[in-house]
Amino acid sequence: MLLLTFLLLFLAPLFFLSTRTHASNFQILQSLDDVPVLHLTISRRGGPFENFAPGVEIANLTHLAEELTKVEERFNLTRREVKGNKLVRKAKVKGIGGNEVGVLMGEVAGVGNWYAKMSIGEPPQEIDVDLNMLTSDFFVLTTTSRIGSKYDDYFSTTNQRSNNHPFPRCSLPTDTFHFSTLRTSAPITFAYCRPSRSSSATLGASGSVLGLAPSLHLSQIDSPTILGQLLDKKIIQRPIFSIMLINGQEGVLSIGGTASKAVEMVVQRTKDELDRLAPPDNGHETPDDTLSKRSSHPLAAPIQGRESAWQEGWRWSKVQGAEGWWQVLLQGVWVDGGKVLKNQPAVVDINTPFILAPPLAAKAFYASVSGSLQLPPPHDHFYLFPCLNPPLVDFEFDSWRFPAMQGGKGADWFGMPGGRFSLGRYKEGSGYCVGAIVQTAMGVKHGGASGEEGKNVRGAGELAGNGMRDVWVIGEGFFRGVGGVFDVKEQKLGFRTY
Repeated sequence: MLLLTFLLLFLAPLFFLSTRTHASNFQILQSLDDVPVLHLTISRRGGPFENFAPGVEIANLTHLAEELTKVEERFNLTRREVKGNKLVRKAKVKGIGGNEVGVLMGEVAGVGNWYAKMSIGEPPQEIDVDLNMLTSDFFVLTTTSRIGSKYDDYFSTTNQRSNNHPFPRCSLPTDTFHFSTLRTSAPITFAYCRPSRSSSATLGASGSVLGLAPSLHLSQIDSPTILGQLLDKKIIQRPIFSIMLINGQEGVLSIGGTASKAVEMVVQRTKDELDRLAPPDNGHETPDDTLSKRSSHPLAAPIQGRESAWQEGWRWSKVQGAEGWWQVLLQGVWVDGGKVLKNQPAVVDINTPFILAPPLAAKAFYASVSGSLQLPPPHDHFYLFPCLNPPLVDFEFDSWRFPAMQGGKGADWFGMPGGRFSLGRYKEGSGYCVGAIVQTAMGVKHGGASGEEGKNVRGAGELAGNGMRDVWVIGEGFFRGVGGVFDVKEQKLGFRTY
């Protein structure tokens, strides 16, 4: 537990480079990359997920049910379609669970979304860019309200307007994007959308969405991707991005590379600091020994290592299923050292605050958790387990077991009853906690919480259902202690612990 505390203390200032005091850290990051990598700090809007936050012990089941419904609705914005010899995902045009005509997928400035900050134009205008792993579009939305963060082309001297309209109420301008961690700027073409003043959408928040889905079949906008433009302009050299969450509200998005070398360096520094604070062995350590340790510190010595083989250390899984999302094979689910489920399809999405399991899988999982029980309706999506005996859960990818939401017995680093596997104590005085693996009925109810998709009229080649039957969703909780790298070109996903 002390090791994790030090790791967080050293990681946070390394990546959060907004002040001059972190200039040396900026040089450290660049020295670790053998090619240019755009490192962006990311934050969770609204802070940590409510039922994980410090001081919140009693689970708010009504709030949890509302969050589950929101998640299921996001997954229900697409349909499956046979295209050529492939099964692909595409955005719904209209219908139950979909959006009205002329509305893009991807919630702007949504509470609970992970987002980065980017600066556009001259003088620079800073906007929040919401990450979205379920769509592949990048767009900037400007409304008439004062909610969110706003970019206005009128105030940018470098804006180059265009007569192209890749989507209703959207133009396709080019403007200068400033990438501070690479100390460079470049013209980027993007969809710039302004809702009609007579539309209710103009009362919503301004901001931006960065789609991170691996397939252009999910694109609604006929415009170049931001990743493709960064590659074409030689700002980055690899068609990859990686995500590392430092805690429940801060993390790092690396475009064109990973932050794994920085983490390895900080882990070594953390161990060195703990060794320095530990009592001398047998009283034989001398001041010279301590000085020698400090001089060999990773941050005190010149950095020689380069990220020459960036794929090493990652466990890789190929993307599978209907082409569109980051869906991979979850080879096994382990509970307290025993494998209880195998070969489960799973979609990765950091904006999902839970781990979602289909009904049969959820029942099988909790049947292996000693003392667990399912809540009665209307909260039967949730299961309870003894707070003082949380299960040790591992997810297996590429024949490697990754710890999932493990925080020890009794309480984790937030002090939450039941550890990191807990969504909170069931009720005041109860010895039971709500489990973070939540049952979902997506695909079973013909489209999830928002309605029955089966009532829609399907087009040629379109399949019934949203394809989420028997599919897990690996959400934010898994990424606390596990980093992910996403290779768009090779269509594969890698994990590693840190």
